[in-house]
Amino acid sequence: LRTPLAALDAQAQVALRSQNEEERRHAIEQLRAGVGRATRLVNQLLTLARLDPEKGLHAQPVPLHQLAEEVCAAQGALALMRNVNLELEPSSATVPGDPDMLRILLRNLVDNAVRYSPAGGRVIVAVAENILTVTDTGPGIPATERERVFDRFHRLAGQDTEGSGLGLSIVARIAELHRARIELTDGEGGNGLRVRITFAET
Repeated sequence: LRTPLAALDAQAQVALRSQNEEERRHAIEQLRAGVGRATRLVNQLLTLARLDPEKGLHAQPVPLHQLAEEVCAAQGALALMRNVNLELEPSSATVPGDPDMLRILLRNLVDNAVRYSPAGGRVIVAVAENILTVTDTGPGIPATERERVFDRFHRLAGQDTEGSGLGLSIVARIAELHRARIELTDGEGGNGLRVRITFAET
């Protein structure tokens, strides 16, 4: 938290020292972007804090295909802004779980996939029986790094996409609470990344 707060303070000082309207406007835009980054980080940290206590899971039947439709609709604006084709391949599927947690899991996966896919790229969300997959056309994750990406605050070297390194650790924690298995593989044609979540069969 200290890092983004220090950045916000520096950006505010630049805005105060700006000598003309153009410099001031640019500094304020940078400040607003910094606030957005800090807000996302705080939200991720709060999500982790809520998931950490061993309170157990109050499972109920969750229509996975409907949840996927909701999340894809909510992420549509981001995909449009980044010129990424977001596709949904749903089939009727119900799994036992917490709908709010599963919504966070899927939102984090889709958000990551859209943000890391290049302009003109493609993200496919597929639901089939007890399996959920999110496939993108981004840079992918080397096989040697696939275990570490679930560690908190871990980010791959050389990334220029903004992030806190918490998204996949939240996904892993929610999957663990649902006794679901996560697999990371290459995407279509060996490009990009495919995340497969397999839920325990009832």
